[in-house]
Amino acid sequence: MNTAVRSRPIRLLRGAGSLVVAAALLGSAGPAAADGLRTLKGVPVPLPPNLGTFVKDRAAAIKLGKALFWDVQTGGDGGQACATCHFQAGEDVRTRNTVNPGANGVFNSVAGADAFLSPGHFPMLTGDVVGSQGLIKMSFNALTGGAADNCSVLADAVFNVNGNNVRQVTGRNTPSNINAIFNFRSFWDGRANNVFNGVNPAGPNDPTATVLQVGPSGPVAVTVSIPNASLASQAVGPPNNGVEMSCAGRNFPQLARKLLNLQPLGLQVVSPDDSVLGPLANTGGRGLRTTYPALIQAAFQPAWWNSNAVVNGFSVMENNFSLYWGLSVLLYESTLVSDDTPADRFLAGVGPLGATEQLGMNVFTGKGRCTQCHNGPELTLATVRNNDPLKGFLNTGVRPVADDQGDIIQHNGMFKTPGLRNVELNGPYFHNGSMGTLREVVDFYDRGGDFRSQFTDGQIRPLGLTATEKTALVSFMMTLTDDRVRFEKAPFDHPELVVPNGPALAAVGKLGRNPGCAPFLNMNPQQP
Repeated sequence: MNTAVRSRPIRLLRGAGSLVVAAALLGSAGPAAADGLRTLKGVPVPLPPNLGTFVKDRAAAIKLGKALFWDVQTGGDGGQACATCHFQAGEDVRTRNTVNPGANGVFNSVAGADAFLSPGHFPMLTGDVVGSQGLIKMSFNALTGGAADNCSVLADAVFNVNGNNVRQVTGRNTPSNINAIFNFRSFWDGRANNVFNGVNPAGPNDPTATVLQVGPSGPVAVTVSIPNASLASQAVGPPNNGVEMSCAGRNFPQLARKLLNLQPLGLQVVSPDDSVLGPLANTGGRGLRTTYPALIQAAFQPAWWNSNAVVNGFSVMENNFSLYWGLSVLLYESTLVSDDTPADRFLAGVGPLGATEQLGMNVFTGKGRCTQCHNGPELTLATVRNNDPLKGFLNTGVRPVADDQGDIIQHNGMFKTPGLRNVELNGPYFHNGSMGTLREVVDFYDRGGDFRSQFTDGQIRPLGLTATEKTALVSFMMTLTDDRVRFEKAPFDHPELVVPNGPALAAVGKLGRNPGCAPFLNMNPQQP
């Protein structure tokens, strides 16, 4: 038997709604290579070495993953997809109903829930968090046979206006899913383990997590171990989370039963020129000309679905839906590699940078000490290539440690260092969304952080940058924008998406759209 799969007696499988937030310490704990700025062009995309044990056809799995990622029918309200919080350059730039009151539970920056943000709210130093909208607080009752589930509204003392619930908001800012395939661990706190267990984000820290493998005598419950798969671990967290996408209490087999009986993307237009889903698009209508069962059968090895057995009231395909979800979304996101920026071309010796931008690069690598954390081709040390679960998680003095302990391994207010490509389009910034422009971020580091403690990294100290150097540094960071991302060209094209309290995005094909994405609140990145 493959060492990635171990048999266990059949029993009731756990849903992904109860998340175990531990992470395995895997790989070397040695220092990462200090290799300086390098182009991301040509850097291998890290994929699970045992992927073939599970996936039969990667191209088919990418189709499945893109459909699942963008399908609003996933949400408990029939209108919330993974993409709802990753709709611009991999992030969420909505400006209404996006404030969480933070650790003290009191709105300090805005009047209350459902407020609008404006440039004047930034920098936001009150302890409030700019997060992402999820669902109105509800509990799951049953499936209805349609896109929306049968749910009961629950009292919500925080996210309500005049006694009426509004959408809940997450307690952290949404990280980008572009280039996230290079993460060793995912989420700001790293709780999405490098090793995917097929069920939830916890990896080997949840020994009860099992999926079904079809053998000669029928399906057998097995544990699986899939390394280099933190994006799979991450992907299975939000779909049944009672804040982000689901009415509280739904699990993956129930979500599977829902989607397996609905037309993929059935409420959304898909461009016939979509770089992945175009050949399946229902031209002149909505959705795809296929089914989720057919997509799963095309993508995955028969050992993970080919059975008519019913286990604990669910089919094998329903029981194993978290496995399909995690790996197919990982493979779709593995295509979202942004490596064609002006900076990448310059570093590869095939394109120019202006004098101000080159001065900014010199500040980035020198006086600004940015490469102490944003190093290597990925512009972060928290990578599969560095093979160290602790590397790249730092306390940078954004907020007091008591507000948020951060990293589930190291705690002490440490958070994953993000990569910086497309950062021009990814505001607001930091894990709490407290900075609205890149110049505000530069000013933050220039003053040595805001809430230093004994846990703050030693590189966070006053920089003494001049106004010219700050302008140049922001100009350099703007060269990290990939125009394929800005204009949503392949592979960053997408189906139609109506974002609650946000824009209505038309379906975009492989040639992209014009105009492109704009910075958060249309603020000038140079604005202090």
